[in-house]
Amino acid sequence: MRMKHSFPAAAAALLLISTTFGLNAQRAAQHTSPLVTGLDHIIILFNDLDAAATRYRAMGFALKPGRPHDNGIRNQHVKFEDGTELELLTAPEAKDQLTTQHRRYLAQGDGPAHIVLYAPDADALAKRIVGGEFGAERDGLITFPIGHRLRPIFFGGRNKSPTDRPEHFAHRNSAYALTRAWLAVDDAAPELKLFGAVGGSVSEEDVQVPEPARVRTVTFGADRILLLPGSRQRLPGRPVVGASVVVKALSDVHRQLLASGLKPMAGASGTVLLPPEQTHGIWLEFRERR
Repeated sequence: MRMKHSFPAAAAALLLISTTFGLNAQRAAQHTSPLVTGLDHIIILFNDLDAAATRYRAMGFALKPGRPHDNGIRNQHVKFEDGTELELLTAPEAKDQLTTQHRRYLAQGDGPAHIVLYAPDADALAKRIVGGEFGAERDGLITFPIGHRLRPIFFGGRNKSPTDRPEHFAHRNSAYALTRAWLAVDDAAPELKLFGAVGGSVSEEDVQVPEPARVRTVTFGADRILLLPGSRQRLPGRPVVGASVVVKALSDVHRQLLASGLKPMAGASGTVLLPPEQTHGIWLEFRERR
């Protein structure tokens, strides 16, 4: 009789061991997964949002109007189907800490203000960087305090919405994803420490921005952050200086820009580059497919 019952008992024990091992392996995989897997969006500030929206439509982007904000912020979205985007934003009045910061930036001029990185598990990211050695804060998005060296970097989740419609992704320039952000800083040690802690890998790459240069890049999945010298800042204390979007065909970009009277600069092979004077303050690169 003992022999008859030993097999079910052994099987149960084996099942328990297997289940425990599977859960531990799953927890280990979750623990070692990158906390950041790519870019989410770039926030660009404009004194005249309507004029900026007109220019971005002229560049071939479809825009989705933003929702009303209690603090008076107005925005428009250049959305892509993978969830990445360019957010065009203005703050007419200083009503809280965020809009006060935006107004201070806008007094300098139009241009990008923040890179937002995609963190699929916000709770895991918060445990790693909120407080402690990094000093991040969590209030909706995970950010750094105003005045902190890392303040230009935010973390968030994909801004996909039930109100997104096919026409919001129908960009005449054939753009379909945000793929690179340009960050201009001297002594990038704080940024590199943060990026390494959340899963970025560092390498070097030859780029043309617009002049040829060899720069450090931080890779998150299929996306990159280019680390340019601090001398590339257009506005003091504004390290976010450019963005790259990927397009299906550069011929669509050339056709749209020509029709709108815009004049791109020479970029690297397989790219089209628009300078800040034509984009309301940001270097904008169109790259043909990934």
